[in-house]
Amino acid sequence: VDSQRIGVVGFSMGGFRAWQLAALSDKVAATAVISWFGTWNGLMQPGNNVLRGQSAFYMLHPGLSGRLDIPDIASIAAPKPMLIYSGGQDKLFPAEAVNDAFAKVHKVWASQNAQDKLETKTWPELGHVFNQQQQDEVFPWLARWLKP
Repeated sequence: VDSQRIGVVGFSMGGFRAWQLAALSDKVAATAVISWFGTWNGLMQPGNNVLRGQSAFYMLHPGLSGRLDIPDIASIAAPKPMLIYSGGQDKLFPAEAVNDAFAKVHKVWASQNAQDKLETKTWPELGHVFNQQQQDEVFPWLARWLKP
């Protein structure tokens, strides 16, 4: 393993872990997050997992959610390459929460002159999935950043 070319891909709760790992480890060179991104306020909707006892974030980082939002923490990874995909029909991650989070991370990568290293996309027709079409885009994107 080349320790200078470590990439992370995560879907759903794996995506949750991926953006945290990218933010907290200098060893991660590029990250792809699929179907786990939004703002805390945007996720606080009746029926959403955040209000149904989803507590991993709180257990890992007690008190942090009161000080920093999800995109704030993910942005610690800037200016490293990051791709974030969401499904427009994903009932766990409402479009407004995702769009607000995307706007926040874009501002941070722009402040680092690294706009070309951040890709965000909402797939309007998709729900909470990481399908073949998405994989066909994610893995070449990751390879582009990790090739020597």
